[in-house]
Amino acid sequence: MILPAFILSAVLSSAMADGTASITVTVDGIEIGSGHLVVGLYDSAEGWDGETAIDGRRVAVTGDVAEIEFGPLPAGRYGIKMYHDVDDDGQLDTNLMGIPSEPFAFSNNAMGRFGPAAWPDASFAVDAGENAHAMSFR
Repeated sequence: MILPAFILSAVLSSAMADGTASITVTVDGIEIGSGHLVVGLYDSAEGWDGETAIDGRRVAVTGDVAEIEFGPLPAGRYGIKMYHDVDDDGQLDTNLMGIPSEPFAFSNNAMGRFGPAAWPDASFAVDAGENAHAMSFR
């Protein structure tokens, strides 16, 4: 297994030399150790508001912290929307008033008022090379 990891590292390093970027997202505050994190990566306010993610992940929850990798990507501004699909039904559960009943989070730990966080609050700069971003469920 060392050789494939080395090859992957060499490929990513080569891509990063070309001006592309990667993001390692560390998520903490996971309180229920089951289900999946459903994660969307956005690259514009239009995509953010229109729910048009450029990439997505469904990550099995195995503890109270998770790591998610995105890349290679062009350098730029990105935002992340995520929820913890605790019951693994493939959708964000809500109560009768439409308020999420499963944990959710936005990049920059931004919070919305009566809806998702706004793009200016949740978006963050991604430079060429390796980038790290931390998020928490509240």
